[in-house]
Formats: sequence, C-alpha cells, structure tokens
Amino acid sequence: MSNLRLINETTVTSGVTTVSATDVFSSDFDIYKITLEGFYCTTIDYFYLRLIDLSGNVIATTYDVAALELPPFNERKGINFTGLFPSTNFLPNSEAESYNAVLYLFNPASSLNYSFMLGQSSEVEYTAGYFNKYIGVLKQTVSIAGFQLSVGTLGGTLSGGKIRTYGLRVDS
Repeated sequence: MSNLRLINETTVTSGVTTVSATDVFSSDFDIYKITLEGFYCTTIDYFYLRLIDLSGNVIATTYDVAALELPPFNERKGINFTGLFPSTNFLPNSEAESYNAVLYLFNPASSLNYSFMLGQSSEVEYTAGYFNKYIGVLKQTVSIAGFQLSVGTLGGTLSGGKIRTYGLRVDS
C-alpha cells in the first residue's frame, strides 16, 4: 500500500485571481504533500499561498517565511508576512515558462502545534531557469482545513495550473 493518498486534485480555471483547496486537511495525516504543476498567468505577477482555517477564513498574517533563489543566490525572508510562501520570482505569463512546486505541510489540522511548510519550485522567467527553496511557519495554533493560492498584486489573473494534495502516511 502506498504511503501517499491523493486527497484532492484541483484544476485552475482561467481568469481567476485565487484558487482554493478546502477541506483537504484532517487529523488523518500529520504531513501533507502539495504539488503545483504548470502555473502561469496573464501578466507576470507575484504568487502567494495562504492557509484557510476551519471556519473558512483565509489567514493573511503571522507567517514567518524564508526562501533561497538559485540563481542568483538571493535570500528572502519575511516576519509576520501575508503568505506562507514568498514568491521570490514572478509567476510566468506563458505555459512554456510555467511554475512547478512540491511543498510539504506539517501539522495543519492540529490546534496544538504551529503549521510548518517546506518546499521547492522551478520555473523559467525570461528564458532563464530559476529554482527556489522555501520554509515557513504559521505562528498561530489553529486548525487548518485548506489553502488558497492567489495572484493579482500586479493585475494578473491565473491562466492555468493543477494542484494535487496528498496525505502522507508515516508507518511506525
């Protein structure tokens, strides 16, 4: 039996600024794997991940985050940031230069622990390849039910992408 269980698959609808995966986290798993495949938007724009609590509220504060961009080896960090994952680059504006990522979220359903995230991404921007490593934490002890991805700081809308959320079973 596989240690990964597909919980949700969401395809991005063109022309929206946000896409949400709700009711994907539960006490069934402590670790979740999220894959983002083929994300791009109409205009090069920033890209953010925010968590959604059990009441359906999008949490837009109290994230501490850090990212390493390769190349050119830029470090970025934020304290009390507005999203769990800082978009170190812009989301590309063509399918050929799409953004892809693998993220792991720890303890999202627990109201006793902080929710932590780590991940990595790749994309092409202006014909150059970029790779990012991410870490982050939501500095609230609140049960999380889902997450939201958003663009639009610079006026762009999503054009495509696919999100897959997996529960990761850890055998003892």
